[in-house]
Amino acid sequence: MISLTNKLKKQKLIISFLLIIMIFVSSGIFTIKGLHKLGHLTRKIYEHPLVVSNASLQAALAITKMHRSMKDVVLANSTNEKEASLKAVKENEQEVYGHLDIIKKNILGEEGKALEKQTRKLFLNWNPIREEVVLLLKAGNTQDAISITKAKGADHVANLEAKMLELTSYARNKADNFIDQAESKQSYLEKITSILTISGVLVSIIIAFIATRIALKAERLLQDKNNKLQKALDEIKILRGILPICSFCKNIRNDQGYYERIEDYIHKHSGVDFSHTICPSCMKKEYPEEYKRIALKKNSQEQQ
Repeated sequence: MISLTNKLKKQKLIISFLLIIMIFVSSGIFTIKGLHKLGHLTRKIYEHPLVVSNASLQAALAITKMHRSMKDVVLANSTNEKEASLKAVKENEQEVYGHLDIIKKNILGEEGKALEKQTRKLFLNWNPIREEVVLLLKAGNTQDAISITKAKGADHVANLEAKMLELTSYARNKADNFIDQAESKQSYLEKITSILTISGVLVSIIIAFIATRIALKAERLLQDKNNKLQKALDEIKILRGILPICSFCKNIRNDQGYYERIEDYIHKHSGVDFSHTICPSCMKKEYPEEYKRIALKKNSQEQQ
């Protein structure tokens, strides 16, 4: 029965420790997954909205430079100045297309893709206006070229800048959304991790308490058994070695050199008590008449 009880206690402890291990392993797995999710969101913020926002700002700056260069074209005093300004326009145009390609590659959502297409189309539609200005300048119609640049060209640039700003705002809103998701995930991760950690600590405390009680109880039982065993050993007196016994009276010499009856010596060293009787040989020798009477009585009983 005791063995079965100990076995059940041992099984309970093993199950409890396995429970602790499961709690902390689950906490670790959940934390790793949460950190991976946070890393993914952070990477998306960096690789998409921030890249798109930065490209939009750079493209808007290049468009502003193009418009300024177009003004320099119509106001140029020499052919060299005009050619230099047109070259700057072409360089800035290539830069804008490069930024638009970055936006197209990284922008997220159908709305964002539609915005990129609209912006690209609007930028392409600016090219005929610029070509018209250049043709007017070549034809010597400087005032008409200036008027188109200040009116239709400026309005188109304003629309482009507005569309670029819309792209930038869209990208920033996406970034804000990702940040909100990351913060929400972080808060949820902290909450669940705290719950799992506290649960693990509480279960550990309970198991430690139970294990301590079992250990103390086992220690007390062992101590009781040791005490009982020691008490039994103390009560047992063992006869050892060679007993110096008299050849005639059969008395035994004790440790003090005195002789005492064998009954007293054995009782003192082992606790054994004696019940005296007479063996048949001694009775025949010491009490012959009584011996004969007992023998006759025994024979008579056997014959019957």
